[in-house]
Amino acid sequence: MIQPLKTDAISLTTLAHHWKQVSFNCDIPLRQGMRLRMGETRLAPWRWQGERVDCLALPDDLPLKINPDITIETEGTAIAALSGDSQYLLTGENLAIADALLLAQCYQESADQFLVLLAADSFPFTLKPARFMVSELPQLIAACPLLEDWGFANRLASEAGLPGCFEGNLTELLIQLNTPWEKTTISPWLRGV
Repeated sequence: MIQPLKTDAISLTTLAHHWKQVSFNCDIPLRQGMRLRMGETRLAPWRWQGERVDCLALPDDLPLKINPDITIETEGTAIAALSGDSQYLLTGENLAIADALLLAQCYQESADQFLVLLAADSFPFTLKPARFMVSELPQLIAACPLLEDWGFANRLASEAGLPGCFEGNLTELLIQLNTPWEKTTISPWLRGV
């Protein structure tokens, strides 16, 4: 069921590689997998700062125009607590990159327990060389700077042949990853959104 949101102070920012960020004030609960809609454009929240919500929109959804009518398309689910000292694999492909960033923000204190894998033809950030080694993927060096700043080892996959990225999609990258990480994926629902 599509539910309208009461929003104000809507802004639009162009990110790297023509991705868009739509930001607005709104009092909604933080939920993973939430999808919003502004006109025909799907939005995925990736950051909450008080009542300020930042959402990603895919570059393919252009042209994107500011529209005050934002609706909830998918409610999402509550963010789960981590259990113990397990190792976790966090994945996000295309618009679900927003979900991976949102969860990473929530789990920053446990960043050393995670490997984050993101996949897209292009990314909403500038690729940087990774600071954290991933012994299972030594040939991959491209990383998300924000995840690196938060302390997360992360690697990127792209079928567009971007430098330092795995050349393929997320499924193909997961096949290359032959470690216990595969058994502890906390976000299989993030793929393919």
